Amino acid sequence: MIAMTRRVHALALVIGIGFGLATAAAAAPLPPFRPVDICGAVVERVWVPAEIRRGQPGMSGSLGRDRTFPAHLRLVLESYTGIDAVTARRINFLLGAGAGRGDPQRLQIHPPTDDPAWLTGVRRICVEGFSISGDEGGTWTSFRRATAAPGPD
Repeated sequence: MIAMTRRVHALALVIGIGFGLATAAAAAPLPPFRPVDICGAVVERVWVPAEIRRGQPGMSGSLGRDRTFPAHLRLVLESYTGIDAVTARRINFLLGAGAGRGDPQRLQIHPPTDDPAWLTGVRRICVEGFSISGDEGGTWTSFRRATAAPGPD
């Protein structure tokens, strides 16, 4: 009986340690994403207003507290240059590109902006210093500079 109790305690300890490690890993920040320069043809443009998400009680990191995601444009680029397919897949994955958008031929970026009309009529954009950071609570993007070449009306 004592041997069985020790086995149960040992099993509980292993499960507890495993759960603790899994929880710690889930609360880790994203691995570093070096800034990249990207140019591409804008094929989709969607305005996403600022959003407040409530924290989840008992969770660590930003997931455990209320947080605000800034307004941004969700752009889909094709014929992009400046990054390889592996980096494009990573960007698409980190930004939650849905089904059909994980294709490295299409790149999703979220440049932060308070102006929903920014890039109206723009057919091609170059974004310098585009970067992604975040943790279990979400992702944030930034860029150093964006230049756009307006297309025909």
